[in-house]
Amino acid sequence: MAGLACRSSAFPTALTARPRPLRSLAAASAAHAPSSPAGLAAQLRQLKQLKVWDAPASSASASSSRPAARGGRAPAPARGDAPGRPGERPGAAGGRCPGIVWFRGDLRLHDHEALSRAQAECSSLLPVYCFDPRDYGKSPQGYDKTGPYRARFLTEAVASLRQRLRAAGSELVVRLGRPEEVIAELVRKTGAGAVYCHTEVSYEELQVEAAVKGAAEGAGARFRAFWANTLCHLEDLPFRLQQLPQNFDKFKQQVEALAVRAALPAPTELRGLPLGGRVDPGDIPTLQQLGLQPLPTGCGAGGRGGSAAAATASAAAAGGKGAAALDGTARGGEGEAVRQLRRFVAQVAGAAAGRGGSGGSVPSCGAAYGSNFASSIAPWLATGCLSPRHMLEDVQGALSQAGGAAGAAGTEAAAAKPTQQHPLTWVRFELLWRDFFRFMTLKYSSLSARQLGGGAAGAGTAAAQPALAAAV
Repeated sequence: MAGLACRSSAFPTALTARPRPLRSLAAASAAHAPSSPAGLAAQLRQLKQLKVWDAPASSASASSSRPAARGGRAPAPARGDAPGRPGERPGAAGGRCPGIVWFRGDLRLHDHEALSRAQAECSSLLPVYCFDPRDYGKSPQGYDKTGPYRARFLTEAVASLRQRLRAAGSELVVRLGRPEEVIAELVRKTGAGAVYCHTEVSYEELQVEAAVKGAAEGAGARFRAFWANTLCHLEDLPFRLQQLPQNFDKFKQQVEALAVRAALPAPTELRGLPLGGRVDPGDIPTLQQLGLQPLPTGCGAGGRGGSAAAATASAAAAGGKGAAALDGTARGGEGEAVRQLRRFVAQVAGAAAGRGGSGGSVPSCGAAYGSNFASSIAPWLATGCLSPRHMLEDVQGALSQAGGAAGAAGTEAAAAKPTQQHPLTWVRFELLWRDFFRFMTLKYSSLSARQLGGGAAGAGTAAAQPALAAAV
């Protein structure tokens, strides 16, 4: 009750202290004040004492939230917004836009520079793979450009890539169509600011790359191509591409001492899909949709139709040196590539350990293991399911473990017989062979682009590859 009494006693005071409106006060003064000069002066003094031009303390705090145009301060930006960038999505880093990662002959997540750059530079990612109709159908000579076994291997590799992207929080958009048309449509739909990919080496692939570059830039996105799928990086070669030796032995002498760049790790979590425009992931086409006849019944891969067991039995009968060959039993995908690599390394290391740790000279190693290299690893290297640098690192790890188990005795034996090497050392030799042919293809594909395609085609191909243009 005392509190209520205090409030009731203070209430009239608050009402009397509240200033009266100037208009009503002036009207009352004009009605009751005398018209003499002394009366007018008294009215002015009374107006000055009221100070009607001062704002009450209670209204000052309310005016602080008004817009700046009315005398208040500007409202504070919401958390997560980027001041001064009204066009950005909430939570996006300053100045970054969605990016498209165009997968080609690099159907993996590990050692993928284009994916790593896009992950670091973009606010969101849209991975894309295109089954180009120009890669299928009949060639002018009448045979399939892509046979049914290779096509099935590719579809399995794309399915594996999609699963890995989903596990990392992303998705793979699959389309059956020309990449330049698909990429341009996706750029316009998502508002992507850049398209990332790895450059290839053949003439037809370079022409497609130039077409995608022009389509992406025409739709308002940058085009960024990176070098990949070789042991030696193009920018690390000790010579310009046009000075590439015509002989492998000379090439090997010049690049054998080059330091190989470390393989990039596979990302465990990727940026989400672009918010601007929902994109249908699409279905992976069947062999019939690619214009190919279905494979015979029972000719499955990876445990379908019992062919995997037959392949394992045939490999065991061959002494355990080789894996499933190109007979329809090989299964595409990054996971299968890593398993095949580890099995290959374990088999070769085990065979070497059974002979006392000596695999003979390099030529004898090639006779024993070089032929198995193609059927064991090459299909996954060719489709980009496995990176050569990642493969070399696994082999070097196996060699270091073998060296640690051998101990000082093995080191002294190797020093006494320098020609005897571990069989796995042949892997680097094979990878350098592969590098040589890819660089040779790139060298003469770029020349063919200038000669056969004319000035416009040659210029477009060179413009699509900044790294290649610098090397040439």
